[in-house]
Amino acid sequence: MKTSLIVTGLLFGGILLAEADFGQLCQDGAKATKEKDFVTAEAKYAEAMKAAADSQQKCKAVLGKFQALRSQKKYKEAEKFALEAVEDEMLKPQEARQILNTLAGSMLWWNKREDYALNLLRQAENCECPKNSNVYFTTYYYMAILYGKKKQPQTAIEVMEKVLQISGMHPANLFNAYMVIGKSCEQLGKPDKALEHYKTALENGKKVKYKFNCSAAEKAIERLSK
Repeated sequence: MKTSLIVTGLLFGGILLAEADFGQLCQDGAKATKEKDFVTAEAKYAEAMKAAADSQQKCKAVLGKFQALRSQKKYKEAEKFALEAVEDEMLKPQEARQILNTLAGSMLWWNKREDYALNLLRQAENCECPKNSNVYFTTYYYMAILYGKKKQPQTAIEVMEKVLQISGMHPANLFNAYMVIGKSCEQLGKPDKALEHYKTALENGKKVKYKFNCSAAEKAIERLSK
């Protein structure tokens, strides 16, 4: 009995130590990032990946290293790293989806990468997660933005309208969804419909309890109300 208690204590102590190491490594990575020492940040997050005890920790470390690589303008290396990281057996579907979202999001404003980014988001769709989560919403929000870039505003609207059927969505996400639909309506030559959606976006933006920038909706409403 005494031996089993000692073993249990050692295991528990080891878990606590691993968690402490992970937390410290991430803090060090974040500090290095803030100081724009991206080489150190990359190294710290790489160590944090090894110290990660679960899927969420592994995802946090992966995203930290991914951003550190991109901050060094190692774009191809960062992309390759993220794609390989998604295959990590420790990652659960939601965290794998988050990494795919982040990789696709890094390409939103790159010319001629829209189709590739959309393919990444379709892969993300196959990774299950709660439908009212930010991770779920982000997949479709990025999709809608990309369809807008591809001059397919009706498809962008359809993507967002499907998401809007989900209950319990955060008002910040509702704000962004209605802003996309409003912009898409403008692209379709429907300013009255666009104005309606911008107003709905603003209503939801004002419901966000933390500091939230609603100026894009306010400017669009002012512009279309003249």
